[in-house]
Amino acid sequence: MTRTEGGFTLPELLISVTILVGIGAACLGAQLGATTLMNEVTMRSVLEERAFFAVKEIAFDARWAEGAALLLSTESGCSRIDLHTPIDYDHVTHTPVWSTTITWKVVPSTRDANGNGAFDEVCLVRMQGGNTRVVCDDVVPGGFTATRVGDDVTLQVRVLKLHRGRQVAATAANNVSIRN
Repeated sequence: MTRTEGGFTLPELLISVTILVGIGAACLGAQLGATTLMNEVTMRSVLEERAFFAVKEIAFDARWAEGAALLLSTESGCSRIDLHTPIDYDHVTHTPVWSTTITWKVVPSTRDANGNGAFDEVCLVRMQGGNTRVVCDDVVPGGFTATRVGDDVTLQVRVLKLHRGRQVAATAANNVSIRN
């Protein structure tokens, strides 16, 4: 008997479906990988922005600080900065009027950013006149450092966060010269 109808045979259909499923699986795997990478890069960008914002705020205070009164010390394994900035000018004595003490330091965090089950992270805060403001969460232990050489202050903030089971870290640094 001869075949008079056109079309594909069953083995041809099975082979083509197998190839199609393989191509679809490869495309889906590539898409999921790209999405995961994009989410991690986005999280890293957010962390870098937080760390950079914190360093920028500290740098602003340090740049205008009274150089003789700027005090660097260590507390909780991180740097601590105590300083005064000018808030006014006394025209009678021709001297600046200095602010109350501004303190930059770390305090224990209430979040487990690295996912190790312990609240061992810290947050960077700015304290002045009884007011405390959190500037950066998710700072790693030892992740805030400040060093001074002459009138130059080098600042660094390292942050870390657990994102979908992986630790994502970022570091921001700045070097400022004290102007007062």
